[in-house]
Formats: sequence, C-alpha cells, structure tokens
Amino acid sequence: MRRLAAIILSAAVFAAGIYAYTDSFAATSSNPAYSALIDAVKNGKDEETVAGLYQEYMDESLTMTEMARIEYHMARYFKDMGNEAEAKRHVELGKQFLAGIGEDEGELKRRVAEADIVSADYYVNGGISKGMESSDLMKKLYADYPDEYYIALQEAFRLLYTPAIAGGSAKKALSIFNDIEKEIDGLSKLDLFSFYSGKGMALSQRDEYDESDRYLDKAEDIYTGDPAIDDIRKDNRRGKRSNRNR
Repeated sequence: MRRLAAIILSAAVFAAGIYAYTDSFAATSSNPAYSALIDAVKNGKDEETVAGLYQEYMDESLTMTEMARIEYHMARYFKDMGNEAEAKRHVELGKQFLAGIGEDEGELKRRVAEADIVSADYYVNGGISKGMESSDLMKKLYADYPDEYYIALQEAFRLLYTPAIAGGSAKKALSIFNDIEKEIDGLSKLDLFSFYSGKGMALSQRDEYDESDRYLDKAEDIYTGDPAIDDIRKDNRRGKRSNRNR
C-alpha cells in the first residue's frame, strides 16, 4: 500500500513538473537598469527620459540577446510616440544585434530574439509577408517551448490578433491565459502586465466586457502608457451599449 502511494505521489510530482512554467529571462527582468527603462517605456515617458535610460542600460555588460530584445521595446515605443525614423532605427539595430548572437547563448534565446525583432519590424514597417513570418515564428516557438511564460503569452496574443480564417481564436487564447493564471506568481512585472492586458483583450473578444475591464484595471495598476488598452476599453464600451440596445 505504501509503495502504491509512493508511486502515485511520484507520478503527481512528475506530472506537475511537465506543466510547470519557467522563465529563462528572469535574470534580465531583475536588472534594475532594465526595469527602469521598461517602466519609462510602458508608462509613456518623454523621449529624452527614455533615451537616457536606454543608454544607461546599453552601457551595462549585456548579452547580444539582451541587446537585440530591448530593441523590440524601443522600436514599438517610438512607433507609438509617432517618431517613425527612430522606430525604424531601433529595428535595424535589433537586426544587427540579432546577427551577432552566438551559439553559446542557446537556441531558445536566439529564437525568441528573432521572433521579437521580426515582430518589431512588422509593427513598425508593416507588410503581410512580415506579419506571416512573425506569426509562424511564434507558432513554432510555442510548439517547442510551451512551458516558457513569455512564449506562452506571445502565442496567446498571436491567437488574438490572427483572423479566425487563419487559425486565430480568442477561446484558445483564453485557455492559455487561464493556464498561466494558475502559476501567476512566477510572472515578471512586464509579463504580468502582458497577462492582465492579454486576458482583458481575450475576454473582450468573447463579449465578457465587465470582466475584461477588471483585468485591464489590473494591467493599468502596473503600467499606464499602452495605447492598446484604450482601444480595448473602447471596444468594451461599444459592446456594452450594443447589449443594452438589444
């Protein structure tokens, strides 16, 4: 009987290990210079402040992966600020750093950096082929590394932004967010923001507008400068009005 109990316990621990999420980028998230820069970017601080914090971060001893991946945030920030030239410059910097990533940094980090830069390129420069490439890279990453917090979050966003005819699904995205929520304590500050905003978006697409707003509130308790949240809130208001008029 004891042996059977031990076998069952071992099986349960093994199963739990299979589905446990991991964060291979925790070291970057814990860097104070990185945190200060991301706080400024995600709170929509002025360009001079962000540029100064960017330089402070880049002056640190960084890996090529870290340098490539920060360009994703910089490119998107300047695009949102309406500074197209600076956004494009950071995309090109990201490509240069990406090309310098060596095998010693590992396949996972190299592929995530590649997906980030392609995504930034699409966000800044557009292009159907670039959008398809970005989606394909993330889909393959998730197939290979479904237990990485960042990759699971980005796959959920991919499902939200992809048209249903091409395989997008708010229902599937919500399922991923719900799985992540079971291990929410392991999320970094930035990933926690992504989780709250992403689940808010998924709930909005599922016509659960009040619940969506509650998750968006939690996201804005972390960062306040993401224009996408305003767009989701507008969709929620339209959805609520539509329901009242039925």
